[in-house]
Amino acid sequence: MSALLEDKVYVVLSETAKRGVYPLHGYKYGLYRIPVELTKKEEIEQVVNALKSNFDVDTFADRILVTYRWKERDVTSSKPEEWKEAELEVTVEIVTGEVIDIIYQIKPLENFPEAYWVKNYRLKADQNAKMVIDVILRSTIIGQKLIEHWMKKNKLSEEDAKAKLEGLTPLAKAPVTVTPVQTAAPQQATSAQAAAPQQTATAQAAQAAKGIDPEFMKKRQVATTSEHGYKIWGP
Repeated sequence: MSALLEDKVYVVLSETAKRGVYPLHGYKYGLYRIPVELTKKEEIEQVVNALKSNFDVDTFADRILVTYRWKERDVTSSKPEEWKEAELEVTVEIVTGEVIDIIYQIKPLENFPEAYWVKNYRLKADQNAKMVIDVILRSTIIGQKLIEHWMKKNKLSEEDAKAKLEGLTPLAKAPVTVTPVQTAAPQQATSAQAAAPQQTATAQAAQAAKGIDPEFMKKRQVATTSEHGYKIWGP
């Protein structure tokens, strides 16, 4: 729940670590334990089907993996061919069982080499992960089970329990949308678009798929040649 997850390092309890829930080095970690049971196959399928329309959902063993992807754009340059774009992602894991652990780990920015220029990456990834958690609780059977748990344990009415859930999941109402880093002046952008220059190999490389490109050397351009005859490669 975004209202309960603070910006701090979480202590990993022994009973949590036994379930394979532990942070990796350099990763920011978020964990929330929900005291409800999720073990039946049909209930797990309901959670998966409810989230498929908004996120990439996969299952593995006792976990449901919910991945949210967003794009960052940098259009500060007046030349469209120098604009940058990168796709980032964050995954939230739902660990099913007699109790539910909802966890996320924010990868270091180095995991996205083409996004080296992105600012406030961890803050944005943290907000998006919390948004995913809020949507999970508001749109799946997990939230319904949590309401029933509060009604039984805290003697709340159904209306009060629903209001409590809504108060703890504010990001479910308005998912985080990432705006460009900075927009160039309208007149400069218009004149630059009118010129419509051809994209360079650098722009193409930024939009290329991740991984090793076997055609990398063919796509690079020779920037200059040294006095000794060596070619210097560059954009």
